[in-house]
Amino acid sequence: MQQFGRFIIKAERLRSKYIKHRNFLIMVSVIVGALSALAAVLLKLSVQFVEHKVTQLNDLMNSNALSAAFPLVGTGLSFLLIYKVWGGRLNRGVGFIVQSIFTQKSQIPKRHIFGQIATSAVTAAFGGSTGLEAPIVATGAAIGSNTAHDLRLSYRDTTLLLACGVAGGIAAVFNSPIAGIIFALEVLMIDFKIPSLIPLLISTATATVLSQILYPDKFIFLAIKGWNIYAIPFYILLGLCCGFVSVYTTYVVERVEGFFHKRKPSWKSWLMAGIPLCLIIFLFPHLYGEGYNMITQLLKGNYEIVTRHTFLHMPDNKPAVIILICLLMIAFKAVTASLTIAAGGNGGTFAPSLIIGGLVGFTFAYIINESGYYELNTSNFIIVAMAGVLAGVMHAPLTAIFLLAEITGGYTLFVPLMVVTALSYFITRKYVRHSMYHKILVQKELIQTEEETYL
Repeated sequence: MQQFGRFIIKAERLRSKYIKHRNFLIMVSVIVGALSALAAVLLKLSVQFVEHKVTQLNDLMNSNALSAAFPLVGTGLSFLLIYKVWGGRLNRGVGFIVQSIFTQKSQIPKRHIFGQIATSAVTAAFGGSTGLEAPIVATGAAIGSNTAHDLRLSYRDTTLLLACGVAGGIAAVFNSPIAGIIFALEVLMIDFKIPSLIPLLISTATATVLSQILYPDKFIFLAIKGWNIYAIPFYILLGLCCGFVSVYTTYVVERVEGFFHKRKPSWKSWLMAGIPLCLIIFLFPHLYGEGYNMITQLLKGNYEIVTRHTFLHMPDNKPAVIILICLLMIAFKAVTASLTIAAGGNGGTFAPSLIIGGLVGFTFAYIINESGYYELNTSNFIIVAMAGVLAGVMHAPLTAIFLLAEITGGYTLFVPLMVVTALSYFITRKYVRHSMYHKILVQKELIQTEEETYL
């Protein structure tokens, strides 16, 4: 160990002699971006493979009775990994990353590099109704933090490389380098000067290129059409709907997770959360896993996908049935996401927020179109509502705008995106003052309230 330490010191002296520190950080940011992308792609591909097999199984059996029990298995495996292998020291979500920046000098234990991948993979692959983005962000943060720690870098440089890992993970999953950078700045609340942004740009560019090579198939394949200026009143109404749905989603997540947080993790808590989770997924099979496949089908115009294998499935699929199922899934997606975490699974609210938003946008446009009053572009409303709910739940409007703009291939919907996300964000802020990521930091007075930062 002492020999390794002396080797690092010698290497640092040689590096400082021949390589400028700024250039060295750029070189390291390439490595961090590449490693974060590899971790993200590995996780997404493994989960998608299992989900595809489960879909085939449901179609073969013409039922989801068997697969509805899988989430109990997945959360159980994750529970064992978290509490038996890692002794309950594997944090979940994004909030602990923000806390580590302010309270732990950006130091994240190495166990999060592999622990996040393993636990989230079994959770989502076996149907846990949550998202992989939070574990991917945590993995990237751990890669950046530990790389900086091994190189004996300063707190500021460690924070920068942590942000590079986070931004690289988001960029790799969604093919959205700008959104990855904004996420690191907006959600992690990191304040960098312009020169420090260069490693972030390099990291996200590296992650995006590598993911394009290894994971070219993103979940949205659609050329978005132009929006109609006369549809602005409807976008305003949609923004209001997204705001109230965001408030509801936040309330449900905090209440359900708070209820189970008071109880010591055990096989009883696993069953208390896991059994209701399986029952809900049995009734609404599209709440299985992340749920991006359903949104993709809705974007392609396959509306019948909503009722497939549900208890209300009918050959004629009347509009009223489709609307009812969508409203129920909007109500229960936040519940299943929370139950997944409470049962011992690993994941976050990023993907659930996008799925809920997509359902809100589809339901809103579908109702208007079926009324015959006005004809709306359903795909456009799905996209902007995804941004609206994401902005409200995460308190990150800029991340939501640029993310959805990038993954849909352009900035055609930029104005509707701004309208919907702004309204959703301000409504959510009225009832939910702080995001789930920052609430505990405000309570500990480690950061200013959001009102103070506007002054």
